[in-house]
Amino acid sequence: MPNIVVHHLNNSKSQRVLWVLEELGLEYEIMFYKRNPGFAPPEMKQVHPLGKAPAVVIDGVVMAESGAIVEYLVDRYGSGTLAPDRSSAHYGHYLEMMHYPEGSFSMPVVFPLFIGAFGVQSEAFQGYAQSQIALQLDYVSGLLKDRDYLVDNRFTAADLQITFILQTARGLGFLGDRPDLLAYVGRLEDRPAYKRAIEKGGPFDLSFGR
Repeated sequence: MPNIVVHHLNNSKSQRVLWVLEELGLEYEIMFYKRNPGFAPPEMKQVHPLGKAPAVVIDGVVMAESGAIVEYLVDRYGSGTLAPDRSSAHYGHYLEMMHYPEGSFSMPVVFPLFIGAFGVQSEAFQGYAQSQIALQLDYVSGLLKDRDYLVDNRFTAADLQITFILQTARGLGFLGDRPDLLAYVGRLEDRPAYKRAIEKGGPFDLSFGR
């Protein structure tokens, strides 16, 4: 059994790491941090030079980047439970879906936060942001058409990986007219491992004061 310490920031992507650890049934320790006020506190730089959350220490090795951490844990300890076999026709799609949330999906969803934080008044940029959000949400809806999960219609780490971005979109009010995506997020949040991760990680709210 590996020795795992999760440096966990409230309302952050480190919730993904707690969730995957619960899905895998691995033991771990949590070190808690609070946002200061909206960002990771400076003491997180004592764990990783970028001061990012999550950061984990696995058998003495420090890792950041939630997607990399999730992929590493699934590859090393998942025994095929949260990913298709590498020889499967679905494996390429799985890898794409593992990287899509942070590669293409994340930035458009958080554009409105930057617009608000920096007082951007450009109508052209706001219009671009809205069109990109719609593009990404339409894409995810298409991926889920006639299926419950992203890859091979079974729960994998790719579903776990995309949940945070969809929860952010829901918190910002972008899923109000998308019952398919709301139902998908609801299925994921109903998983016992997800609920255990929330209980251990503490209050989790991506409504951004709305």
